[in-house]
Amino acid sequence: MPFRILSLDGGGIRGVIAATILAEVEKRISQPLNKYFDLIAGTSTGSILGAAIATGRKSEEIVELYQKEGSTIFPYQSLFSLQRIPLLLKYGLSAPKYPDDGLIKVLREAFGETRLFESFPPLLLIVSYDTIERKPIIFKNWRKDKAYGNLPLWEACVCSSSAPTYFPAHKLDKKVDGEIQKATVSSVVLGKDASSVDCIYEGKVIRIISGTGKGQSRSIIKYEGMSHQAFVDTPWLVIPDTTSTYLIDTVYSAIDGGVAANNPSSAAIAEALELGYPLEEISVISIGTGGATRIIPFDNAQEWGLIQWAQPLIGVLFDASSDVYTYITSHIIPNERYLRLQFKLDKELIGEPLNESIDAVSKENIDNLIAAARVYINKQEVQKELEKFFAD
Repeated sequence: MPFRILSLDGGGIRGVIAATILAEVEKRISQPLNKYFDLIAGTSTGSILGAAIATGRKSEEIVELYQKEGSTIFPYQSLFSLQRIPLLLKYGLSAPKYPDDGLIKVLREAFGETRLFESFPPLLLIVSYDTIERKPIIFKNWRKDKAYGNLPLWEACVCSSSAPTYFPAHKLDKKVDGEIQKATVSSVVLGKDASSVDCIYEGKVIRIISGTGKGQSRSIIKYEGMSHQAFVDTPWLVIPDTTSTYLIDTVYSAIDGGVAANNPSSAAIAEALELGYPLEEISVISIGTGGATRIIPFDNAQEWGLIQWAQPLIGVLFDASSDVYTYITSHIIPNERYLRLQFKLDKELIGEPLNESIDAVSKENIDNLIAAARVYINKQEVQKELEKFFAD
């Protein structure tokens, strides 16, 4: 039985390209995307697309969302805009380019009170990155045991879309739980899933929620990551043991998933395999948001320092991530079951420039991106690839 994956790249306002391409895909399959695909994976703007599809939106609705709300998410272009003053007062001269108020407003309006676990089926995977533990956060709507819990769907998308230098990191509640491995009167050894990072739980409260010592709470004053040992501020009245379970309330510092996997196709395949689907039954359609063409000359790349690289580096990292995972996926899945839809952001398709900046929200640029996507998806060779891929 086939297991169908839809993978959606990040790319800011360029997500309108993927939404336009998906409108053609919808016509091909003659059914809602969330009924056809078994797993939808998205990063950054792709997480917004993926969440919208998973909750039953049509592609044309998502195109309209980008057209209407792009300037709410990215409300100005210049770093010297007067609108940016409150952000500078809050964070100083190194503040991100935009506040996240507009992004949050748009996503809250789009998804309302829907929570991650309520978007099932289909399977939905959203990629973010935690700057505290320095590892990806993979939100999954079928994993109710994870530390992020049943967070609002809009908040998962904010976590995935908070691009460094563009938006501030998003603070997300995190619940760490497990079984006590052993304990002394002044410490406990946490479970295998606890962090290996020193000091990470210091200042947090640990609560014994079941078993021996249930109901006790203590503040953690020292944490040794290698041994998972947490030292508490006050001796336990009843020393916990291996029958005891604990809970620690802490946080993620979430930023754009593009720093980990701007193209989440390989992550989606890994999850499908873990769920027990044979590789020969997995098919993947991976949709990009346009390949960058802006040249960074050798002299610039050689001479630039922190200030010059600040925003160009994000684009380089995201594009490189997409290309690396395209390479990996193409070597895992045979050609007949893998389709990558992506075109260069140059003048070739419509004779007009296509701005590759993720925050280029002028009506002219959005219209050009849509027009280019329509020309691309209707090219004879692309139509043949679509016909072959959806032949089953």
